[in-house]
Amino acid sequence: MSKRTKQLLNENNALENCIQNPENKEVLTNMVVYIRAANISPYDQEKVRRDMTEMILDGEHRGAPIKDVIGEDYRLFCDDVIAEIPKLTGHTRILSFCRDLFLLTSMLLALWLFFQCVQQMIKPSTWPYVTLTAGNLISGLLILALSTALVQAICKNAFRTDAGPKKKEAFLFFLLLFFAMLLCMGANVFITYPIASIHLLLALGGIALLFILYKILDSKLD
Repeated sequence: MSKRTKQLLNENNALENCIQNPENKEVLTNMVVYIRAANISPYDQEKVRRDMTEMILDGEHRGAPIKDVIGEDYRLFCDDVIAEIPKLTGHTRILSFCRDLFLLTSMLLALWLFFQCVQQMIKPSTWPYVTLTAGNLISGLLILALSTALVQAICKNAFRTDAGPKKKEAFLFFLLLFFAMLLCMGANVFITYPIASIHLLLALGGIALLFILYKILDSKLD
């Protein structure tokens, strides 16, 4: 994130610690989680967060319950606020997607390389070359898709209070997650068709390059 966004984030963290009422803290947390999925810049998200925190703190000082400050429908309040903020352009959304993709991919590749090195230490065969298989690629794509879907689901359902459907959805989600993990493990074990044989130093360089690209985009994007 940019310097001004990081500075505002730190200020908001300090301001949020001033809230004393546990219910107010929980509501603010849910609202912040919800706006993280909004199509607005991180800087605008932090500005909204600051305004909401100040409103809640002001209500606390006056002894007013949070429903008198925000209203009965917290999600509607957030939607109304978000609707007044300029949306991200297509160009910015693409760059934001690439930034997140670079970070996740570099982390997955680092994990893959670690296990490849462990495997080569146990049973040296192609060292210092490591093999990328079709199963590795499939499981990596599955993990990327699932992690993105998980974040969106958590943000969009921040205000869910209906315990029955929520428990059912949670059970189905964890069942799907378990099935996806089995698919990833199965793909790595059984789909061993080699796609590329990569030198260790080249793999490390690729991971470093992806992380550098992530840091560059992260510092430029608001």
